[in-house]
Amino acid sequence: MKFWKNILISGILIGTLGLASCSNKQSQNNEENDPPIVDIENPTGDRESETEYLNLNVTYTSTQLDTGSVEDTVEQIYDSVVAIDAYMNNQHYGSGSGVLFGFDEKFSYIATCHHVIEGCQGFKIILSNEETLEAKLVGGDAESDIAVLSVEKTGLTYASWFEDTEKLRLGSSVICIGNPLGTLPGSVSTGVVSYNNRIIQVDSYHSMKLIQTDVAINSGNSGGGLFNAAGALIGIVNAKYSSSGIEGLGFAIPANQARTIIDSILKTARYNVQEEAWETGYVEGRWELGFTLGYGSNLFYRTSIGIASIATNPTHSDYNKLQVNDKLNAITITYKDDAKEVLSLTNITAQTTTLEGIYQFIYSAGLSIGDVITFDITRGNENVKIEISLIQYVYNI
Repeated sequence: MKFWKNILISGILIGTLGLASCSNKQSQNNEENDPPIVDIENPTGDRESETEYLNLNVTYTSTQLDTGSVEDTVEQIYDSVVAIDAYMNNQHYGSGSGVLFGFDEKFSYIATCHHVIEGCQGFKIILSNEETLEAKLVGGDAESDIAVLSVEKTGLTYASWFEDTEKLRLGSSVICIGNPLGTLPGSVSTGVVSYNNRIIQVDSYHSMKLIQTDVAINSGNSGGGLFNAAGALIGIVNAKYSSSGIEGLGFAIPANQARTIIDSILKTARYNVQEEAWETGYVEGRWELGFTLGYGSNLFYRTSIGIASIATNPTHSDYNKLQVNDKLNAITITYKDDAKEVLSLTNITAQTTTLEGIYQFIYSAGLSIGDVITFDITRGNENVKIEISLIQYVYNI
């Protein structure tokens, strides 16, 4: 969902709540559990059957961990955390962190935050021994802020997932390892679980359930690991409150959530052997609209609301349907479930409606794939209705 994606990058984590992103983006200018297996023998999707694909059989590690001193625990887990450099148009764009979590016969896999990799085309990971490896995007999901990268090297140190983050106890000790400021890889900080499943309102229609911690978190820590005292991975660090006078309010995506998303990405991803490239995995059932809204106005007076930019990804549900400068008159939502009532937003003008109001109308409607959004628009001098059926969204670069 386009609007959510924008909020995630620059507002989830900044905005009115003062919640700051933990990736270090630069200006474009300058405990125990049986190891689950993700086995893909019959990948789904409309992809050509004659292409040779690697059969993914990803093992998550589940090493038996004993609680010891902080020093002993750090020594066990330290090498499972990596630094990530992201590149846009061959220029270094930003830095973050990642956690090695699984492997197969060809690749090792790294979990990170989606906002660390969003919009970038190239990635490098730096291991704790300072070895640098080229990484490729396996898949990503902006809504959950999770992405997966791969490197063509195995036999590394992998994090062990905590069994059930619903059982985390308040006040339990945690260890954070990451790459603060994008320049201090391998930095270790400690703290406690301040609150579990804290509901953080990202915007007027979306929230996330996160682990709250007082551990020191800074830009560049995004995607790094939050571990318990035994060294099990309990969360992926993704945010902090950032405002004058506020300290010790950091957040991490619970391991339960992260693993669900990662499972979905690995289930749907496919590695093209001939092209040595990933067809990116995704979260089944996600949809996204690619347009952004803007005001039609002169210097002193806003008169209308219309389309400011359009979809660029073919899996955006509105790809090639809306045009820049289309003026919105009304929006109707029709559910594939006939028992649900049709929703309408009418008389859309700059005087009666706000941009946020339109986004809220759409993204608070509980839409799913197969539901239909009809836009009543004025295009040039013609009044037309554009019907958009929501389809599966796949993030790609």
